[in-house]
Amino acid sequence: MNKKITLLPIIAALLFSVTTVAQKTSSLEKMPSIGVHGGAMSYLGDIKGSKGSTIFTYWKPAYGFYLEKKIGSIFGVSVNGTFGKVSKSQLDEQLFANFETTIMNFDANLLLDFDNGKVINEASLFAPYFSIGFGYLSFNPKGDLENSNGKYYHWSDGTLRNMSELTPGADTSSTVVLRDYSYESDLKDSTANYSKTSFTLPLRFGLKFKLSPNVDARLGVAYILTFTDYIDNIKDGGNDNLFYTSFGMQYNFSSAAPKKDDRYKDFDFSSLDKIDSDGDGVKDEDDLCQNTPKGVKVNSKGCPLDGDKDGVPDYKDKELNTPENVTVNSDGVTLTDEMIAKRLSDMDSVEVERRVFKADDLSREDLDAIQREFAETNSTTAIPEKYKSLDADNDNFISAKEVTNAIDMFFEGEVDLTAKDLHELIDFYFEQ
Repeated sequence: MNKKITLLPIIAALLFSVTTVAQKTSSLEKMPSIGVHGGAMSYLGDIKGSKGSTIFTYWKPAYGFYLEKKIGSIFGVSVNGTFGKVSKSQLDEQLFANFETTIMNFDANLLLDFDNGKVINEASLFAPYFSIGFGYLSFNPKGDLENSNGKYYHWSDGTLRNMSELTPGADTSSTVVLRDYSYESDLKDSTANYSKTSFTLPLRFGLKFKLSPNVDARLGVAYILTFTDYIDNIKDGGNDNLFYTSFGMQYNFSSAAPKKDDRYKDFDFSSLDKIDSDGDGVKDEDDLCQNTPKGVKVNSKGCPLDGDKDGVPDYKDKELNTPENVTVNSDGVTLTDEMIAKRLSDMDSVEVERRVFKADDLSREDLDAIQREFAETNSTTAIPEKYKSLDADNDNFISAKEVTNAIDMFFEGEVDLTAKDLHELIDFYFEQ
């Protein structure tokens, strides 16, 4: 009971050290990760074990828990509790010794995770970790010194018998006995009343595997240096130490999130959906007519109103009620045959050629040659019926000269064509 009371302040202090660093809060994102582990614990000390044995020959099961909290991108802190047993026996000509003890160790640690973005990428599926700490150990060694028939006696031949080798007649009357491996006897030092607690210095190294954003698996080893030589009840040389290999599972209350880019922390991205660059009342993402002049009335698509649907918006239209299906100029005014004829009279074929080809020195013959070559290789358009009479040389090609002749005959009243027909004739010439 006294031992438990002694441990309570230590446990409370260790837990307080982590919660202080974590700055306790109700938010899950601030809670430390929690994990459990289990594995095999071994002892390294004065009892060497049987010949050929290794550190894993006398292993005993152990288990524990831990709490972990990061205090930056590189370091973290953790509290670890480990419980189990260690045991070892040595029986040979020189020595008969054995012990078994319960182990209870609590420690606080400084932790280094290698997936910190500087050594290994934070999104890596696995990463090493390392920690060093300071802890408190409680133990209570017991020995297997007798069975139900009495005490064991170690003989110089390496056997255990039911009487001492020094007893007269023992060589003929003694019998070899077998151990029952029941550690029933409290072990004490004959010369010193040693403490059954000690400080520890745990060193841990392992690999962490991300199974999901919130769950990690861990494989680890711990070498626990103690400040006592009495775990095995034998004081002979250096301090006894513990070795623990384990597998664990860890739950993270909040998954690791990518770092925020502070460059845009004050920018409201939702405002992008509300931008109206030309101020016409229609958001840019819905506006089909950007840069509408200020004050111009628009429709639901952001385009200026065009009441007569002549293609010229009302704010530019000098004839707001143009009849349907008539040709208008850039001011929205209806073009009469006389207006079209005057426009054509001011434009000869060379000007038409310059407008299309932007070649000041291109002759009418050169233009015909280019058009004829294009018509022969690409065009599948036949001469419309109303223009067939203009093909004077019957070569199924309307030449620039024939277009000019048609314009001349129009003004002489020798052809039954309208000004609109002449516009279409010029378009056909370039489309051949």
